[in-house]
Order: sequence, then structure tokens, then C-alpha cells
Amino acid sequence: MYNTSDYVKEDLCFQRLLRRKYLQQLRGLPAGGLSTSIIKNQTYYYRVLNGKKTYIGKADCKEVAQLQKRRFIENSLKRIDQNCVLMEQLLKGYQSVDPEEVMAEETRAYQTPPECSFSMSGVHNGKKWGNMPYRKYKGFPEGLKHKTLKGEKVRSKSEALIANILFVKNIEYHYEEEIDVGGRTIPPDFRIYVKSQNKFKLLEHLGLLVKEKYQSDALEKMELYFSNGYRLYDDILFTCDDLDGRINTLDIGKLIDDYCV
Repeated sequence: MYNTSDYVKEDLCFQRLLRRKYLQQLRGLPAGGLSTSIIKNQTYYYRVLNGKKTYIGKADCKEVAQLQKRRFIENSLKRIDQNCVLMEQLLKGYQSVDPEEVMAEETRAYQTPPECSFSMSGVHNGKKWGNMPYRKYKGFPEGLKHKTLKGEKVRSKSEALIANILFVKNIEYHYEEEIDVGGRTIPPDFRIYVKSQNKFKLLEHLGLLVKEKYQSDALEKMELYFSNGYRLYDDILFTCDDLDGRINTLDIGKLIDDYCV
């Protein structure tokens, strides 16, 4: 975990949704509390309301279950309210320790953090990595026809759209960088630096699934990844064209927002 605030925001959103759900459930429950008495090893339940006790039955009584549910929700709401206050306070005062953000408000002389600041804080220099030379796949150069906003050429319009989405969102990436997986050297379509998680992920775009040979090669590649410990979403993402060769940029943009921002 690198940027704690991202996880806190997710948890805060979850607990606010849970709070609304609990409040809706609470409206349909009877008022009051419970007390019990035990006679000859048998538990009997009473409803307590305005200081008055009324016998309602044994453990299998519907009203007993409803009042137990009420108490569970009331206790949960107290914790949720306290958690939300604490998380809001944390988010209000939280400051990233990313070197670029630490120095962002400094004068121009300091706004380019030294390389040692990244190693000291245990994070990658994403901008430097995104623009550094890398071991790029050199096969079939004639297929590189579509120019991206970053100024490089990729093999398909879909890959160009994905590259442009990453570029616009300021997400650093390498296109067709050769990596070693299970003793094989392969070039995933994109290797992405996820700044919020301080890690790298792969993105493979499956663009020609209507072709049987392409399907077979794609399945073989997926098996290679998964058999060597790659986890879906945590380590690798897959996108695809539909069967008519169209691409849904809204869905891909959301996928990138959810797992790469």
C-alpha cells in the first residue's frame, strides 16, 4: 500500500453506502430492546419499551429476531459514524510523500526532485521510467502504423486509443516492452506504472478474437501469465474489441481509472 488516502476514500464510500442501507432497514423494525429470563434451562424473551417489559416468546419468535437486528444496526451505525468522522479528518489532513508532490510547491530550483529522493522513499520515478529507453520488441515493424499522442507508433487503432487514454490521464507506460515470463521473452501490449500502488501492471488488448489462430495464441498467452503467478487486475488487465471490431473507450477508461490511477 502506497497512497493510503485512496484506500480510505474507498472505505469511506463503502461505509456511507452501508449507513444508508442500514437506516432503510431500521425504519421497518419494531422499537425497543430485549431482555431475557431463564427458567429450567429455557430462555424467554421480553420486549422492553419505555421502561415496560412485555413477554414476546422464545428465540424462534420473529419479533425477537427483529429486535436483535435493530440492536445490531444501531451498534453498527455508531461505529460507522465514528469511522466516517475519523476518515474525513484523515483525508483532510493527509499529505502524500511522493517526491514530486512533496516538492511541487517549491520554487523552480527544487521542483525536479533528485533521484535519491525516490530511492529513499521507496518509490519509482514514474516520469523518468516512462521516458527512458527500454528493450522494445522489434518484430514486424511494418505493422506500426498508428501514431499516438505520445509520439510513438502502435499496431492498431484500438491500441492507439488505449495509449492516448493513458497519456491523457498522465499514466506512464511502455509499449511492447519485452519481459521474461516463465523462461519466455514476450512483449505485452502495455506495461503500466501505477503510481498510487507503486507497482507495474500489464495490459493486453485482444483485438482480433474473430480469428481462430488469434484466439488460440491469446489463450496460450493468458495461460502463460496465470501459470506464472500473474493475477487478474492486480498484475494484468485485458481489454478487447467486440466481434465487429469496435472498441468501447468508456469501459476501457473506467477499467484504467479503477486499476491504474
